[in-house]
Amino acid sequence: MSQFTSILAGASAIGGGVTAFGQVLQGNAEKEAAEFNADIADQEATLIRQGAVLNEYRQRKRLAEATGEQVGKFARAGVSVDTGTPLDVVADSISNAEMEIQIDQFNSAQAARRRVSDAKQIRRQGTDAMRFSRAKAVGTFLTTAVQAGSRLSKEKGKVKKEKIGQ
Repeated sequence: MSQFTSILAGASAIGGGVTAFGQVLQGNAEKEAAEFNADIADQEATLIRQGAVLNEYRQRKRLAEATGEQVGKFARAGVSVDTGTPLDVVADSISNAEMEIQIDQFNSAQAARRRVSDAKQIRRQGTDAMRFSRAKAVGTFLTTAVQAGSRLSKEKGKVKKEKIGQ
């Protein structure tokens, strides 16, 4: 067996190992990037929820101001707010504002759930990328080992034939 063939087989095995190691590193990097992006999506979901709380506070404050303004206008006009149409107007205003608050809360909750779902999907994709790269690395390593072994085996066969033929 020639020394050159042994060196080539060894170099091939080392090259396959380096390629496999690179594939593992790539998968790990993809998983880390996915985790980073998923963390951002989680943070966005938290911000959406916090924004919804602040928005509700702002809407309720406006509602109180508008209701107070309506009652004040009725009182200045000498209309009693205790019963009848003026009370109905105030009640309708409150009801409409409450409905808008509920709609905004629902929309914010949906947006936050979507971002949390996005984060889960991003994490899953990162994990899948890491697993795929590791499987690919194992395949690369095994293929390289088989190729190196095949080269050595062929060279040994040539050496035996040469010795028999002498």
